[in-house]
Amino acid sequence: MALTLLVENNPKMIEIYLINLATYVGLEVIVAKNKTEGLSLLAGQPIDLIICRAKIGSDEVALAIGEALTSKALSTPLFIIGHGLYPAMAHGTLPNGLDLRGVIKGAASALGITAQQMVDKKVEDDFPVPARYFEWINYPVCDLFSKDGKRLCAALEKLDRSLWKTDYFLYVSKLDRLKIVDQVTAELVGRLEDKELNPDESIQAGTSNYGLLSHKLMSLGLNEETIALAQKSMVSLRRHVKAYPKLGHLLQRMLNNQAGYLYRHTQVVTYISLHIVRNIDWGTPEQEDKIAFISFFHDIALETDSQAVVQSKEELRTSKMPIREKTLVEKHAQVAAELVHKYPHAPMGADQIIRQHHGMLNGIGFSDHFGANLSPMAIVFVVAEEFTRLILNKEHGPINGKELVRELRETFPTSRFQKIIDSLEQVAF
Repeated sequence: MALTLLVENNPKMIEIYLINLATYVGLEVIVAKNKTEGLSLLAGQPIDLIICRAKIGSDEVALAIGEALTSKALSTPLFIIGHGLYPAMAHGTLPNGLDLRGVIKGAASALGITAQQMVDKKVEDDFPVPARYFEWINYPVCDLFSKDGKRLCAALEKLDRSLWKTDYFLYVSKLDRLKIVDQVTAELVGRLEDKELNPDESIQAGTSNYGLLSHKLMSLGLNEETIALAQKSMVSLRRHVKAYPKLGHLLQRMLNNQAGYLYRHTQVVTYISLHIVRNIDWGTPEQEDKIAFISFFHDIALETDSQAVVQSKEELRTSKMPIREKTLVEKHAQVAAELVHKYPHAPMGADQIIRQHHGMLNGIGFSDHFGANLSPMAIVFVVAEEFTRLILNKEHGPINGKELVRELRETFPTSRFQKIIDSLEQVAF
């Protein structure tokens, strides 16, 4: 087993790397939390791979590690994560430390481990998972067992931690090991704060947290845990909007960090809807809060990017999704509205606007025509969502804002819509 030195100071990030590197690549990892500890461990034993945070506090850690390797004529591969200065001899760099696929691929490449070797890696039938990881899990996605084979918790049941407090490991079926690792990872990412992350990692965390929240809301409903995660995610989403005055810069950041379509759609529709409310004569801070809340929750019932792409009756009809998914897409506005109706202190009328965001008053299906019975705020959201769809259809190439506004005017020719569309002439790409 290759001995890997991880230099990282964030406790949650350390746990994320430990469980993923051990499970996917089979690495034994020792941890240093700063430059001094890293250099000491490097000097004390043979190391096969170093995964190093570029900068910790004011210390350019990667440069120091690189200089130590060079001075000792060591060929140990150095893989660097995060923003900072990179030594020329680095084996690889990854600005986004939450791009775990990139971290795993980089570590494997540095050690000459192929994807096929990772797939073929021998795994015991009962896969051990350190018990400490279950401090962050309330409802495990698979059955959990003790060392002697006794089932401690069934999948999706409430976990009683008193049953395993003295055990160092819990066990899952080898077929479930990746599911439990992904769950642990998502829960740990959900506990990271924006202030702990660089901009690339913040986008990645936002994507992960939105998916985690959707899953928990649909399986567990509203409770203290899901409400807290929702509030944290909404704050983060609005912070991203504020941090990027030009929409094009936000789009590029999300594309660079492989944010999924569903999250990109939610982020952009928040950006556009807030822009509209800030630029119409009846917009107020209260209206901004309401439209941001609606933007966050309107597609929360959807599970995948392929579901989020569907925006019309015809697209739904011709989709190759299974019947269960088609039914979910057809009813997702209704499901989200019912959820929001129960949400504590939700803005007044938010559930009605979410129910109508595809033009159907009951929240089921897609309308070809938007009637006069839509409220002004519903019209704002309908326009924002269609503008978002046009933007995301062209996000990989040059975006001509004036051309998009022209298309929008053709789609919504009535005066009520045209007044809202006027405000989009000033969107900065």
